[in-house]
Amino acid sequence: MTEIRFHLLGPLRVWRRETEIKISSDKQRAVLALLLLKAGAPVRRQEIIDAVWGDDAPDSVVNLVQTYVGRLRRRIDPGDAARSGSSWLAGLGAAYAIRPERCDADLTAFRSAVASARHAASPHESLHLMLDGLKLWQGPCLSDLDHVLKGHPWVRAVDQERINVLLEAARTALRLGLAAEMLPQLRAVAEAEPLNEAVQSWLVLALAASGAQAEALAEYDAARARLADELGIDPGPQLRAAHLQVLRQEAAPPYETTPAPGTLRPSLLPAGIGDFTGREKLVEHLCAVMAKRTTGPLPVTLITGQAGVGKTTLAVHVAHRMSEAFPDGQLYADLRATETCPADPGKVLTRFLRALGVHASAIPEDIDERVDLYRSQLAGRRILVVLDDAAGQAHVRRLLPGSPPCSVIVTSRYRLSGWPGARTVDLDVLEPVDAENMLAAIVGEKRWRAEPGAAAELVWLCGGLPLGIRAAGTRLTARPHWTIAHFSARFAAGGLDELTLKDLDVRATLAVGYHRVGDAARRAFRLLGVLDLPSFSVCTAASTLETSPDLAEELIDALTDERLLEVAGTDATGRTRYRFHELVRLYARERAAEEETGTSVRTVITRTLATLLALAQEADGRLPGASYTPIRGRAPRWPPPGPEHEWLVADPVAWFESERAALVAAVRQAAATGQDELAWELAASLLNVAVLREYWNELEETHRVALVACRYAGNRLGEAVMMRGLAELEHTLGHHTACAGDLRAAHAIFADLGVPAGATEALARLRALRQGTAPPPAHLPAPAPVLRRSGVEAASPRPGV
Repeated sequence: MTEIRFHLLGPLRVWRRETEIKISSDKQRAVLALLLLKAGAPVRRQEIIDAVWGDDAPDSVVNLVQTYVGRLRRRIDPGDAARSGSSWLAGLGAAYAIRPERCDADLTAFRSAVASARHAASPHESLHLMLDGLKLWQGPCLSDLDHVLKGHPWVRAVDQERINVLLEAARTALRLGLAAEMLPQLRAVAEAEPLNEAVQSWLVLALAASGAQAEALAEYDAARARLADELGIDPGPQLRAAHLQVLRQEAAPPYETTPAPGTLRPSLLPAGIGDFTGREKLVEHLCAVMAKRTTGPLPVTLITGQAGVGKTTLAVHVAHRMSEAFPDGQLYADLRATETCPADPGKVLTRFLRALGVHASAIPEDIDERVDLYRSQLAGRRILVVLDDAAGQAHVRRLLPGSPPCSVIVTSRYRLSGWPGARTVDLDVLEPVDAENMLAAIVGEKRWRAEPGAAAELVWLCGGLPLGIRAAGTRLTARPHWTIAHFSARFAAGGLDELTLKDLDVRATLAVGYHRVGDAARRAFRLLGVLDLPSFSVCTAASTLETSPDLAEELIDALTDERLLEVAGTDATGRTRYRFHELVRLYARERAAEEETGTSVRTVITRTLATLLALAQEADGRLPGASYTPIRGRAPRWPPPGPEHEWLVADPVAWFESERAALVAAVRQAAATGQDELAWELAASLLNVAVLREYWNELEETHRVALVACRYAGNRLGEAVMMRGLAELEHTLGHHTACAGDLRAAHAIFADLGVPAGATEALARLRALRQGTAPPPAHLPAPAPVLRRSGVEAASPRPGV
């Protein structure tokens, strides 16, 4: 026991050791009372002012509060500790807080007894613990300060705690045949709450069960008269049922249309997913962390991630797994942050209070009072609260319990930053194995095993997104005559139309984020989505959008906030890279097809690829040594943004390392859109760095794709340059015959087109190959002059330059 003790369950009283300390000022006592009501939690100075002074606060009220706090410290603990950081009363800027570990309070003892009662081993032990807690009450909370704090929600909430426990104890006592033990407490509360029908009902029943039937009937008549005189109403169903039971001399408690508050175990969780798959380690980790009982801050787990990634499914799955660890119940609310009309926290509070057993007539109209009653209901109880699809911390603040042993899971599409002490899980798409297992669980193991390759392709097309896989699996389940390969082909051709089935609609889910951003961000989403690049930097986006890097970054941030873009990490030059999920890219292309012209889409693709080409060719020219002389064609080049050029100049090898996957995709997109000149020049820019860094896979893929495009278009210069690069690959692989064939074909085309540098180089390498010696090094000439044409830069077409 500490030296300082406070009693607030009745008149406010203070002791230091065995000496009672008298505080004469009512306002000073009221300040202390407010701090005690929130012991352990900060109370803002403004909250004190509003409660104690209200609209009559003088201009000097801030100084008055500070003065009262100082006097309380000196009066209650006059030693040095009262003026130090170890005082029982801490100052926290514009707030104050009682340190519960440095003092005792009967309210804390009451709540501890109730918490122990709700985890007792037997009903008898639970009843006696509740009675021990109720005996701490010497009247209504802060009864001697009613004239100062009359009707304050914090006081009302504590009084409601007493009533809840009293009714819970009365129910238990009657079932155990111990009604007489409840009479002193029931009479005391009934006198303080003469119009509370629940209290009056249990007093009537307890009197009858104790053998005082006449007194019970008289108590009912008195209660009925008070209700009629003061409220003009008849008794409600609970009080009438108690009266009828006494008349019938029934020993058991009556059926209650409205259960007594504090006795319900709410279970509001939606059903879990029967085929939940994957994330086993994450589930075990979350369950292990949540199982730990803590006395610190309220435990909050944040689950964030893009639309359709399975946030709700994971939260509900974990909540069901943890049901035994939260024996007092689970609360769940869909806050609908991504819908047109998000849920009103005030209405959610009302639903929670009803689920906790609070009668509708006892739920306050004022939302702050509702919050206080809600937190009082949860005090000392181990309840898990799941708040799904939240807009942010402000959206859920009123729905949070006050303290442990409750715990909270919040899901949101948005990154909820600035939440002290919360555990954050940013959910990603499923790993390929887990994604395939999920599809197998939906369509059946037999059907999946019959087409493992097609199943793997389907989950790849869905990008591992659980919503997409579920939509695809559900479509397949509804069409048992379809093969998985048939559906994959339909999906590849039909896009998101194939992932729509009743309430499973990937397009509708993605549309929510799209319509939440502004016009400029939507246009950026559409235009960036038409690119095939696996990832891109801000500077690439700036070129695509014809804007500054700073503005491009703002637009990208808006899209990442709505999870329409993902952060792909940091590249070798230190820049942040961004990417589309494949299903999101499909949606972006749908919007582009609907809202952009074909000409604007083609222009955007060409401009972006032209920027990459200009940068790649400059990086090629700055490599520390080169094996091949660059040969340029007539592809357009677009001047890159300044920052991109600076990174390239600083480290061209790092730039290539960062952009090599993008360059491969650019070659493919150029070829697919009929831009063979761009395709082969982009591929050719990789030749020297491939030799330097052994990018053989990239070399082969780009050169073969571009070669096909050049042959289809009759582009003989591009064909020769691509064969020159493939000859290098064949030589490295030891395929000397194929290497010689490519070199001879390239030499013939170079000679026929009058490209002496290419012809000479091919011939020299042929001779070196025949002699078994290393090919002679090429010397890089000065960069070719650049011509500006209609806003697009094109290198001089002089062969060999």
